[in-house]
Amino acid sequence: MKLLYPQEHFSCYNYEKGQNAALEIIKKKPGEVIERDLVDTELVFVIDGHFALSYAKYIDLDITKGKILFFPPGSYVKADIQEDTHIIVCRVRGVVQLCDCLPLEKLHREYGDKIPDGFHLLDMNERMYDYIEHFVACVEDGLSCSYYFVTKMKELFFLLRAYYTKEQLAGFFSPLMSKDSQFMNLMYKNYRKVKRVQELADISRYSSSGFKKQFNRVFGTSASEWLSSQKAAHIFQDLNNTGLSIKEIADKYDFSSVSSFSSFCTNKFGRSPGKMKKTIANGKNSD
Repeated sequence: MKLLYPQEHFSCYNYEKGQNAALEIIKKKPGEVIERDLVDTELVFVIDGHFALSYAKYIDLDITKGKILFFPPGSYVKADIQEDTHIIVCRVRGVVQLCDCLPLEKLHREYGDKIPDGFHLLDMNERMYDYIEHFVACVEDGLSCSYYFVTKMKELFFLLRAYYTKEQLAGFFSPLMSKDSQFMNLMYKNYRKVKRVQELADISRYSSSGFKKQFNRVFGTSASEWLSSQKAAHIFQDLNNTGLSIKEIADKYDFSSVSSFSSFCTNKFGRSPGKMKKTIANGKNSD
């Protein structure tokens, strides 16, 4: 449909322009690659296609059409396109929340211990297809107001709440499941910007001792160990998915030497970075 009074929309300061819009339509051909470091929380709707996904500790996950994927902010994501692929990206700014009656904290309390390990996806149902089709149509008409996007994100979470089981939602949102999702969101949004735990404490406006207690309560581990694990996940992806040399990766993550980087990899992965790269070059499976 034709958008009425388009100039009023386009000239409004609430009109979203440029990259990282709340909704993005991506179409890729076989052999192309999508590779990004995410700034915001993202829900990805796979309308059509087939690709191999590498994310966190997962390499070459087989993703097909009709799936919904969830990524927290700060994630590194790579998709190797195998068939003509059409995806819709919905970006969420702020705290992820289903509704006032079912916060993520409640899901965590009820199902946190029951979630099996793995990357959890949702299947798009009829309501999800209807939702995304209407959303895309309006955006293609030129309706790119930030207020509209905020409203549509609220609708999306209401639909998820209404048409998927609590068990499904608990698995899907497990990267952000916690007793305090706002604190967890803040950590995911900022951990790649810092080098020390104290910097995270400063961002959260906790005292050092208060931050350590809060972090341990929410994540179930220390902030230093968690930062180390996040670094390991990104290093794992760089070793598997980039042409960077071992020294370049060591420099990228501020290791004092290749030797200290090698020790870190051996501790985290059970293998030196050289052996990991050799395994990949030989086309063998890596854990």
